[in-house]
Amino acid sequence: MNDKKLHMITKALDNSLRIKILYYLEANNQSNVSNLMNYFETSQPNISRHLKILADANLVYSEKDGQERIYQLSDNHVSQLLGTLKTHIND
Repeated sequence: MNDKKLHMITKALDNSLRIKILYYLEANNQSNVSNLMNYFETSQPNISRHLKILADANLVYSEKDGQERIYQLSDNHVSQLLGTLKTHIND
């Protein structure tokens, strides 16, 4: 097990807004910063900071589309993790 990766993932999941961003991306497949700002009613710097932490943990990635970046979950493992969290919370 890679301790550094584990630390980055647990750090990324240690914030309710970041978890909500992950669930939003799972439900909507992708999003830009503006949509996330509007949905969560928070500032661009705040959303960008949280997205950077999620990206550093390899939970999300982005692709440039013209002037903006489009964010989505990194892979199916992230969706599986979110499903497991949801099941655990609801039990």
